Amino acid sequence: MKKIDLLLVRSFLGPFVLTFFIALFILIMQFLWKYIDDLVGKGLDTFILAKLIFFLSASVVPLALPIAVLLSSIMTLGSLGENYELVAFKSSGVSLFRIMRPLLIVVGFLTIGAFLFANYVLPVSNLRFTSLLYSVTKKRPALNIKPGVYYNGIDGYVIRVAEKEEGSRFMNDVQIYDHTESRGNTRVMLAKRGEMFTTDNDKFMVFRLFDGEQYEEVRATSVARQTNEFIRTRFKEYEMMFDLSDFDYAKANESLFKNNQKMFNVRQLFGMADSIRDANSNRTTLFYRNLSPYLAFVRDTTFLQQVAALPTPTLSDSLKNDTTALAFVNSMHFLDNRQKIMMIDRAENTARAIKSLNPSSNALAKNDLKRISKYLIEAHVRITLSLACLVLFLIGAPLGAIIRKGGIGMPMVVAIMFFMVFHILSTIGKKFAEEGQLSPFMGMWLSIFILTPLGIFLTYKAMRDSALFNIDAYLIPLKNLWNKVVKKREV
Repeated sequence: MKKIDLLLVRSFLGPFVLTFFIALFILIMQFLWKYIDDLVGKGLDTFILAKLIFFLSASVVPLALPIAVLLSSIMTLGSLGENYELVAFKSSGVSLFRIMRPLLIVVGFLTIGAFLFANYVLPVSNLRFTSLLYSVTKKRPALNIKPGVYYNGIDGYVIRVAEKEEGSRFMNDVQIYDHTESRGNTRVMLAKRGEMFTTDNDKFMVFRLFDGEQYEEVRATSVARQTNEFIRTRFKEYEMMFDLSDFDYAKANESLFKNNQKMFNVRQLFGMADSIRDANSNRTTLFYRNLSPYLAFVRDTTFLQQVAALPTPTLSDSLKNDTTALAFVNSMHFLDNRQKIMMIDRAENTARAIKSLNPSSNALAKNDLKRISKYLIEAHVRITLSLACLVLFLIGAPLGAIIRKGGIGMPMVVAIMFFMVFHILSTIGKKFAEEGQLSPFMGMWLSIFILTPLGIFLTYKAMRDSALFNIDAYLIPLKNLWNKVVKKREV
């Protein structure tokens, strides 16, 4: 059986590698389409784009692995069933579980490797990818002035040229609108001809204008003046310089993103959640400590004993069992008007002070709960995505044995359907966990808890050669039942 096990492993690894890189490519393209507007037109270096795609590919590996395992397991077992190799195995007394065992061992190692990758490599790749993406998106678009189009890529200026001489740095009919003073088109420069070039160090762009005029509207020197001065200047040659430092690529400091939950491993994520939980507990203790001075009458046992000895007025049932309320009502009953007013004023001031403390404490507590939830969700995502490889194999392998179709067509359809179920369940669980309707553990393990019994059920059906997807297996019993009903009516 060792040679057969090796044959099964080889037949699995080929489709696995192929489907893994296909899934990786699709996920990368999905990202590129999402951020295409932030990448195009910025003159990025090829090396920077390659680094961005490399770190991106590392960050989507945990999602591509379950897809590849599911599809390759369906293809492998489906191909064995289509070529009647499964029939040969079973006729020789080899069970389906024994056939799946070498593949199950390989997927087990893949599951462990996926977790180690997500725990140690993924945080580093996420940090590098996030900082690099931030640097790329903040880079100004490359300077590209097109004929007949108003260009506003330089802060404070709008430039328009009527035409550019092809293969030359000269242009005709140049218009430059100066908005550096934020007063609109109060300074305009027009030139019949211009020349555009950058300095040797590429730090400045030079506009050299020929045969032009500058129009400038001068701000009024006093409020009483209703008119502004207008200055027109003619020139034969005029030179302007623009700073291009904003157009350069500048790498962002990675420390800006190091506190994000995606930058920690599982142990650090649980540790951060515990630290926030302890801080929240200490804050709650401090809140009650600050609140206690306003509740002095509750601790005044002498006052309570004295008031309790007084005759009790008629109270509602809800107040009869409340010692504090009973004491307050008794004391108010035997006070004069001036004392009642003083006590009510004091109670109002105390209530206002307590009310001022409560909103900030509630806001901090809610913020802490959200942060704890984010860290725990990310920790459980790392674990569940790794276990998804094993769970989806338990679904894909028996499905392949049942449908008995190899290749890409039918296995691809079935794999996409079941992975969509897994992804939808994961998304719903994550949403419920973020909103507090489920704990992070229950929310992120929802898909595993639902799909694991399904995988066991499909494995059981495949081992018993159940015609799970054979329509006749469902139609024939219905036809027999219908025939029995018809015969009874005829009798």
